[in-house]
Amino acid sequence: MRAGKHVFCEKPLSLDLAECDAVLEEHARHPHLQVMIGFVRRFDASYRDAFERIETNAIGRPFMVRSQTCDKNDPDGFFVRFAPTSGGLFLDCSVHDIDFARWLLGNPQPKRVYASGTIAIHEGLRECNDIDNGVGVVEFEGGKLAVFYASRTMAHGHDTQTEVIGTAGALSVGRNPRANRVEIADAHGMRNACTPTFFERFEDAFLREAQAFVASLKDGKPIGLTLADAREATRTRIGIAMRQAYESGKAVEF
Repeated sequence: MRAGKHVFCEKPLSLDLAECDAVLEEHARHPHLQVMIGFVRRFDASYRDAFERIETNAIGRPFMVRSQTCDKNDPDGFFVRFAPTSGGLFLDCSVHDIDFARWLLGNPQPKRVYASGTIAIHEGLRECNDIDNGVGVVEFEGGKLAVFYASRTMAHGHDTQTEVIGTAGALSVGRNPRANRVEIADAHGMRNACTPTFFERFEDAFLREAQAFVASLKDGKPIGLTLADAREATRTRIGIAMRQAYESGKAVEF
């Protein structure tokens, strides 16, 4: 920004809240520049459709989100090697769930966070006080709630799914993590192939995300993704609070 350049930054903006605040302050001095954070799920066709349906009151007033980001188990131990610099399971895996939940619920402010977790497979995570499966609960202002599940030990593949409950209905995205529409029926039952990694699941969304950033530079229209979202929703306030709640065994108040 100081060099006069537009900025696209993959998440995380930072693992440190003070650094996020410094970026926001710098952007305030360069308001003519576009600064976009890579929350790719907002550019996925299915998630976008869910957002637009909620905007048109399809399920009434949304008040509850249940969302998960679960990676296929990696027996080679990549996540164990990454753990010392990842920020922990919640900051690494739940970032998109937190952002998307706030987006669907109308960007409410958090009030209280609870979290718990366990090591199901990767004992090496214990050295960094990390976990391979965890659950977080966030209470927002206005009585809105979100429950997040993060995992690094799925046997069947990458499994991202979200459910939104409203006063007049509910909708879900990705309940069956299928790689394609082929279904197999045989003596073992009914099944389909699952998505192997997050990239196969969101490949088109990554493309649309990049296209949206370029389009914003051409026409100057806001993208709807702000640095405040990055600070509030992901690697900062809520994500850090979930990590603190797990480590302390106590709720974190905002």
